[in-house]
Amino acid sequence: MNTKQQDPGPKRGLHSVVVALIAGMTAAAPVRAQQPGLYRWFQNGMEVGRETVRRLPDGIEFSAVVPLANLKVDSRTSFDATGRFAGFEGRVFNAAGDSLRATYTVRQDGDTLRVQADRRGQASAQVIAGRADAVIPPQSIALFALAAERAAGRDTMYRMLPMGADSLIPVSARFGADSAFVTFGPLVVKTAFRDGRPGPVIDVPISHVRAELWSGGDSVPPLAGLHRPAPDYSAGPGAPFTAEDLRVPVRPAAGDSFSLACTLTRPKTGGPRFPVVVTATGSGMEDRDENLWPLVPAYRPFRDIAERLARAGIAVLRCDDRSFGGSTGRADSATTADFADDVRAQIAWLRARPDILPRNIAVLGHSEGGIIGPMVAASDPQLAALVVMAGSARTGREVLHYQMVERPLADTTLTAARRDSLRPALERQAEGFLAANPWTRFFADYDPKTAARQVRQPTLILQGAVDRQVTAGQADTLAQAMRQGGNRDVTLRVFPGLNHLFLVSPSGTGDPAEYAALREVTLPREVLDTIATWLAARLHP
Repeated sequence: MNTKQQDPGPKRGLHSVVVALIAGMTAAAPVRAQQPGLYRWFQNGMEVGRETVRRLPDGIEFSAVVPLANLKVDSRTSFDATGRFAGFEGRVFNAAGDSLRATYTVRQDGDTLRVQADRRGQASAQVIAGRADAVIPPQSIALFALAAERAAGRDTMYRMLPMGADSLIPVSARFGADSAFVTFGPLVVKTAFRDGRPGPVIDVPISHVRAELWSGGDSVPPLAGLHRPAPDYSAGPGAPFTAEDLRVPVRPAAGDSFSLACTLTRPKTGGPRFPVVVTATGSGMEDRDENLWPLVPAYRPFRDIAERLARAGIAVLRCDDRSFGGSTGRADSATTADFADDVRAQIAWLRARPDILPRNIAVLGHSEGGIIGPMVAASDPQLAALVVMAGSARTGREVLHYQMVERPLADTTLTAARRDSLRPALERQAEGFLAANPWTRFFADYDPKTAARQVRQPTLILQGAVDRQVTAGQADTLAQAMRQGGNRDVTLRVFPGLNHLFLVSPSGTGDPAEYAALREVTLPREVLDTIATWLAARLHP
């Protein structure tokens, strides 16, 4: 699924380009006072975040800002008189720091940890057995250097509590050839280590992140991506279509009614009634263009598709996700099935419009939208066609096991023994993710093949050959399920060299870590023409 900007602990989003990193490292050693330091984080040459660190007589403070994740995390770790871990306080904001999302506190009480969390007014508490050396909040890199420093050149094993987890996990620091290596699950961080001190550069190879200690004084340039620019959904001068901003009412089976903020594009020629395509976004809270600001700020695939379909005589309705952008409603308790209901509401609203052909409506979904589309089509025999872009054919548990367990363990630098020792912790992390909220619990066990076997509408399945989030073989599985169910019009197209975003992968690997460095962010003409030609043949009366 897509990367999205959201609260920690999803709805949705199946990978993070800047992965969760260590903070709150402690050990039984005194803390030296030190002036604040600033690390600038770079990924493929682009600055993706910053972190300041301040050591205090009785603790240490960190503040990490990661615009790519729309995340700012402030934390403070406290020590007792012997230098052992005593407590942790963390606060999570949006990247601009003007909206508090969650608070989290941990207190070491003998051989137990007492944890309290409050996420948007939802409080929880738990007691965890064990004595911790650290708490791991969502983002920190500088603490890797501190972990190496406090190990004092001796191979050391720490026990840490990931923020939001229910058990301690091992983190190791080891040394060799004037370098220090800190390992947390599949994550290995390297820094130079000489005379008992870490160097000014920290490398995180698995995510292609390099943190550099700033030495330029107060002249540090501003960090980009903190504030989302105002969206523009207008047609623009000379466009062959009109763009109407409107609201679509949604009346869920339970709870309050709400409405979605949408844009309906219609061709300037033809009509008076048009076939129409309804778009369904991927995982995470998205706007109607499926824009991935600030990760890929100019990426607007649904607008690309709307413009191309307008030239083929087809209207397009695209909407902000519930609770995001201009839409109202709540998403914190919603599942993929609820988002499918939102698409059904859009279809019902379109069928009542005098400028729309009610039996010439299609759904186009990308990523999670590629799961939603078959759910809607299976329940609506009047739907005319379906386009699935990088839709999964596996349960969420299978997808996440691949992303969080199998992919990290495929690292060729790991020994067999290291793989065996890492697997249990990675599997626990994956299961913890899947239990996080209603969306992940539904996602864990839902099998997209169930709906696929019930789809009778003409279906176009599109897939990037080097997609690392939804593997290319799943497109074949999805097509096979539809054909086995009796669907006689299933078209499958796999595009060489394209990643999960249907953009050219510069490395040819489709690695999500390179998304931030993408420069060509418009959907390729071949993809757009394939969609337009196929839909025109099935939607025009």
